[in-house]
Amino acid sequence: MTKTRVAVDVGGTFTDVCIMDEDTGQIRIEKTPSTPDDPMRAIMTGVSDAKVDLSDVTMFSHGTTVATNALITRRLPRVAMVCTEGFRDVVEIRRSNKEDLWDTYKDVAKPYIPRRDRLTVKERVDAAGKIIQELDVEEARRVAAILKKRDVKAVAVCFINSYVNGENEVRMRAILREVMPDVHISISSEIMPEIFEHERFSTTMVNAVVSPVVVDYVSRLSDKLADGGYKRDLLLLHSGGGGDDARKRQGFCGPSGGIGHRGGGHRQPFYRQSVRL
Repeated sequence: MTKTRVAVDVGGTFTDVCIMDEDTGQIRIEKTPSTPDDPMRAIMTGVSDAKVDLSDVTMFSHGTTVATNALITRRLPRVAMVCTEGFRDVVEIRRSNKEDLWDTYKDVAKPYIPRRDRLTVKERVDAAGKIIQELDVEEARRVAAILKKRDVKAVAVCFINSYVNGENEVRMRAILREVMPDVHISISSEIMPEIFEHERFSTTMVNAVVSPVVVDYVSRLSDKLADGGYKRDLLLLHSGGGGDDARKRQGFCGPSGGIGHRGGGHRQPFYRQSVRL
């Protein structure tokens, strides 16, 4: 039985399937046209054309820009954000950086979550991490009920100063999960626990909007490979230079993905819960 490793890179025009024989080190490449409407079809076509027996594959790694493409085209599911009262416009105001600071009429890119879907709750943590105001549970449940009615597919929870104490965010997530158990929830204290609200809020927002897209794609591809006989984990490249177990991380690659794999395989991501682009 020949043991092989397979690496697949999905590009805008072609999908490349690289197959390496573990015993001889011989490498061969199969190239097939990409299928932008569903990248998985090109992957399985390439694997089939290369006559790869998935039951003999010991490692299947994959690089793709599914998440990045979704952000660029804005073909995204409806997603909501829950913020501290008074801070729902952080992603709109940004840091007030513009090419021309005094041009008040020049618009910047619109946030991925519109204002109508950025709701607020009463809670407050100070800069030292002390809880000044506990999360208003009744209000949190009311917000969760509204979001369920709107049928959002994911929620970003972004509270002020949560990078030093994310307790209120964790409580908000628990309430959302009670009401919407199947919805993807990203909390900023886990996605990017760092100072500066715009950076933390916007990163969490991006993670939330691509989560449904990524999870659906990864789940379908993993199941398709398993149906073909692949028995191990699907590994996805991420922009940190390494690879992650797709079902656990849902991390996606950027231009530096191949460097990490060539240099030693898996590396721990900087933020365990985030979707890397």
